[in-house]
Amino acid sequence: MAISRGIKNAITLLGRGEWREFLIRLRISLGHIDLKHDPTETDSERTHYYADSGGLEFDRIMANFGITSDDAIVDFGCGKGGILISLSKYPFAKITGIEIMPDLVAIAKENIRKLNLRNVDIECCDAAAFKLLHEYNYFYFFDPFPCVVMQDVLSNIEKSISEHPRKLTIIYLNPSCHAVIESSSIFSKTKEMPHFEHKCFIYSNVGTV
Repeated sequence: MAISRGIKNAITLLGRGEWREFLIRLRISLGHIDLKHDPTETDSERTHYYADSGGLEFDRIMANFGITSDDAIVDFGCGKGGILISLSKYPFAKITGIEIMPDLVAIAKENIRKLNLRNVDIECCDAAAFKLLHEYNYFYFFDPFPCVVMQDVLSNIEKSISEHPRKLTIIYLNPSCHAVIESSSIFSKTKEMPHFEHKCFIYSNVGTV
């Protein structure tokens, strides 16, 4: 099923004349780029199981944002780098993936190397330990960890805003910790977007900076 969908996505991109994206999706579908989900993986106290959320469905979400070279994004729980690959087509000044599992980080870095993506970097650490947030104005989450971790990450983001006031956008696919963000005095949900399998909520701090 996943391979079939990947091939269909690649053909769709070819029809649009998006050769770079076509070649990337084709390599993913043929297994040259490892984004496979491990069905034996389970949740832990600090992380949820890995799954890729990149592809055309994600592109439809990103089409709602006018990304420029002034923007930078963090993917919390980047896994094998699927979203980092999808994000690389947009003119972000900086794209950073945060992943706690060393084996996934190694695969993600190899995927990035194979595709020669130069504006992408990956940090191996607990999401709550990554506090160099002032350079970023977009944050992406695909239900990467339990709410106790989300609370810590959100606190770090809120502290970053207080120290470096700016507009921020949170893109949250499968928002299992929606209540954590809703309880924030800074962020509010501004939009809900369709995705082929999950809900996607968008949050912003507009009006608080």
